[in-house]
Amino acid sequence: MRDFLDERPIKLRRERSAMPASGRPFVLALGLCLLAALLVFLDRQGLITPARQTLQQMIAPVAQRLTALRDGAGDLATAPRGAAALEARIAALERENGALRNQLIRLEQARVENEFLRQQLAIQRAQPWTLLGAEVTVRSPDAGRRVLTIARGSREGVRPGMAVIGQLPGTPAALVGIVEAAGPHAAEVLLITDIASQVSGRVMHQGRAEVGLVQGQWQRGSRLQLGQIARSLPIAPGDPVVTAGLTAALNLPFDLAAIPADIPIGSVEQVRVAEQYQLAELRPYVDPDQVRYVWVILSQDD
Repeated sequence: MRDFLDERPIKLRRERSAMPASGRPFVLALGLCLLAALLVFLDRQGLITPARQTLQQMIAPVAQRLTALRDGAGDLATAPRGAAALEARIAALERENGALRNQLIRLEQARVENEFLRQQLAIQRAQPWTLLGAEVTVRSPDAGRRVLTIARGSREGVRPGMAVIGQLPGTPAALVGIVEAAGPHAAEVLLITDIASQVSGRVMHQGRAEVGLVQGQWQRGSRLQLGQIARSLPIAPGDPVVTAGLTAALNLPFDLAAIPADIPIGSVEQVRVAEQYQLAELRPYVDPDQVRYVWVILSQDD
């Protein structure tokens, strides 16, 4: 019995090894070639076309899904680089926007300066004055005094006592103040509406003129007042008043005053009699509180 059992595995092993191991790949390759040739033959005969179409229809959704997954993976791989490029583009656009804004500001400043230069040229053509343009930088917060600061000083030739004029749309270039103090690059201007401002003025009526004193009245609830006008000269509302050029000669508070004659000041609004003289309330041609740019009269040409 033992001999019989021992003999059977030996026979089985011999049966399995009847074909050499080296011949199996050859047989497999030959079978695949025959199968491929058969499929090619059948395809040319059109016998497997329906089966191929059915297989393509079954595989197409799977292929599309795999393609979408591949594209999504590619987008994820390139996302950081795309975000970095977008941030760089945004930063570049912001810099460009800032540069354009600065350019617009410079163009607007140039336009404003050009307009002021045109005004100055027109004034100098009409009057024999040498002008220095100045921007108003500060207005006095003190309610008791009417003072403003301009961005021109002694290094540009500004001196105490010089007249300061301004112009608004629809008005002539008119007196708005007198330089009270001058630093190297800035100067303080006392406005003509301040009660401490006193300027010699000339009122003209029907070919006649009379010299008087123009004094600020802002602290008294008014603007300007022309006093010391002889009662013999009839004056009326609307009569023009200009500087007389006698401020220094009359030894008024601005003993160094260099105010030329014939600078427009304002017009008469109301007249009243006080003892031996007439008093006239004046409306200034230019409201000193409205000017943003002024001109200092440095000198008067002969």
